[in-house]
Amino acid sequence: MRKALVLLCFPVVLAALAVAATAGASRHVATGTAFSYCDDPSFPPMESVTTSGKPVGFDIDMANALAKQMGGTAKFVKTAFNGILPALGAKKCDVIISGIFVTPDRTKQFPAIGYMKTHRALVVAGGNPKHITSVASLKGKRVAVQSGTKYEQFLKSKQKSLGFSLASYPGDTDAIGQILIGRADAVLTQDTEGAYQEKAHPGKISIGYLFPDSDTFGIYYRKGDSIGAKISTALKALKSNGTLAAIAKKSNIPASDVK
Repeated sequence: MRKALVLLCFPVVLAALAVAATAGASRHVATGTAFSYCDDPSFPPMESVTTSGKPVGFDIDMANALAKQMGGTAKFVKTAFNGILPALGAKKCDVIISGIFVTPDRTKQFPAIGYMKTHRALVVAGGNPKHITSVASLKGKRVAVQSGTKYEQFLKSKQKSLGFSLASYPGDTDAIGQILIGRADAVLTQDTEGAYQEKAHPGKISIGYLFPDSDTFGIYYRKGDSIGAKISTALKALKSNGTLAAIAKKSNIPASDVK
């Protein structure tokens, strides 16, 4: 009888072990952190889309590397830049990773983790035929800019005193396209974008003026969300192990910008 009971119990033991193993596997998976991130893919080399619609660029690679470091996955959520902060507040994504500056007015709403130093630039036609070498040089010129950005705010603050025309476009690439077709003399953007466009359009695009002060791109998250501390820890790891520098190199961004 005892032998029979042992035999009867054996399948139960196996089942229990299987359940325990499954639970253990589930706990292991749960240790990883998955997150979604809002991104407007119109700012190469930080983010853009291929002809097939696949998001690519530094921010995309960094988001995936952060998720891998955290043992999870990163989900891309396409979001128009002028609505990107409201989207975070509405919980349409966990964080923003989209070439967005860390500024006091934004950090009043959402905390941010800086990850790259960069400089603003006035992008002009190849050879700089309109001789735009400073902000003051914009006087009487035609200027294009991406809407909903700090670039746009800055230009609007200077427009009255300098007397230039200003047109805003949904994406940074759209704005620079106006230079290529002769509808704009300059675009206020970033050195990373300027360098990308110079390479993409040899002889047709150049940087006329580089601002001396640097800006910082940041990852925004909601106050009180533990994802912020997790991403901060993962970012430090990517910087120390050289992953972030390698991603920068891939996008032709100086490694010194991500130290």
